[in-house]
Amino acid sequence: MANDENILAVAAWLDSCLTRFKNMQDQCLDLEGYPRLQHAMDHYRDKGYFTVGHVQYLFNRTHALGKYKNYNTHKDYDKKFGSMLPCPLKDLVDSNLVNWRTGSNGVIQTSFQTAIKKETTFEWRTGNLRPQQHTTFADLFGEP
Repeated sequence: MANDENILAVAAWLDSCLTRFKNMQDQCLDLEGYPRLQHAMDHYRDKGYFTVGHVQYLFNRTHALGKYKNYNTHKDYDKKFGSMLPCPLKDLVDSNLVNWRTGSNGVIQTSFQTAIKKETTFEWRTGNLRPQQHTTFADLFGEP
């Protein structure tokens, strides 16, 4: 269930990515990141959700299991252009800001699926996020 803390964690992550991408674009180093994140933000404003593709792009650059796991620190870019916060995967899933059904048809990458299953109580199954089948009472309701 989404709460303000989940949404704030995702917002801080997005803001750190936006700052970094903008600073790098201004130096003609990464001309793709800022426009892609702007597109994602526009999509959210218009549709009310991010797609799996939007968040997966950022996940790949800000998570240890992402495709470009050293993107943040490569050539000390984090010190020069701003550090991107690590992808808050649990908060992202719990925030309800992503329409997970947009990941069907092979869009969602295996590494993203693996990270979700490892760090949350959800897993990618049959074209959507679903509770892991081995979820315990404590997972759902906290420790008694």
